[in-house]
Amino acid sequence: MAWFKRLFGFGSASSDTEMLERYRAARALGRDLQVRMVKELPKPALPECAKKLGLVKSGTLIINQDDEIAIAYDYCLHHFRRAGKSLIERTLESSSDDQEIAWLKALTEARFSVFMVEVITPHRGARLVDLIHGDIIELIDLGLASTGQAGLILLGRVVTFDDFQLSSGTLIPIPPGVFESQIRPVFEKFDRARSERTAPLSSSQAAALEAQATRIALHEAGEDNSFFSDIES
Repeated sequence: MAWFKRLFGFGSASSDTEMLERYRAARALGRDLQVRMVKELPKPALPECAKKLGLVKSGTLIINQDDEIAIAYDYCLHHFRRAGKSLIERTLESSSDDQEIAWLKALTEARFSVFMVEVITPHRGARLVDLIHGDIIELIDLGLASTGQAGLILLGRVVTFDDFQLSSGTLIPIPPGVFESQIRPVFEKFDRARSERTAPLSSSQAAALEAQATRIALHEAGEDNSFFSDIES
């Protein structure tokens, strides 16, 4: 299992080079799995999920750029459920491949939140502040490292391994005023709706939270927004 530890970071990386190699391998695996899973989505998944994200008008799917369809498919994979299970969870149950299992399990535990770029780390990623939970995340994201800047506020999902973190899907830039006036209240509303302060959101609550926050972000961003999709492999 030494290859497994090297690939997915169970243990400390001996160098930045080794970590970036494992990051690229994880990114490539995640991309291949996503393509495969998207092909397995039921036909109603995309129109149903796109409508929740505000991407359907008068019964027609309206996509301004490719990143928006990627956002819609990512939402489908996490939140379109049949018999109470998402496609990611179903694929995890049926997989017998250790690499796939590690990635899919990390996806089921990924964090959807709002992050502010504190510092860009050249050729590596960025240090983020989670504006909802208050902690610091050292993100490996070569796309963000090359085009991002300090102070940028991003809505999206982060996947965590033992010693590195990377984005899942597409990060959506949002204006600071939109975060404070519209998106933060969404997170606060769902936090108050929990049956107990320490209880996690239910799957339906998590789906509704993500849909509402993403819908606002996409609407306020406009047609010319530049998303951050880390496609480097």
